[in-house]
Amino acid sequence: MNYHFGVPGIAVWLSHILIGALLIYSGYMIANKQKLGLTMGIIIVVIGALALLYHAHLWYYVEGKKKDKDKDEN
Repeated sequence: MNYHFGVPGIAVWLSHILIGALLIYSGYMIANKQKLGLTMGIIIVVIGALALLYHAHLWYYVEGKKKDKDKDEN
């Protein structure tokens, strides 16, 4: 199974599993009032930025295809 732009399903599933594990670890550290450290903070910011950019790109791409389809139908 492939996702948008031919991204293999296994890559999407593994990324979700790894990000989930990272969030569990981060949440555990925060709940126990321990510092995450600079590296973990940078990792979270980068993953968040990548997720934001990827989903914004998909949204823009899908909306553009809808507009093109509407133009073709008229």
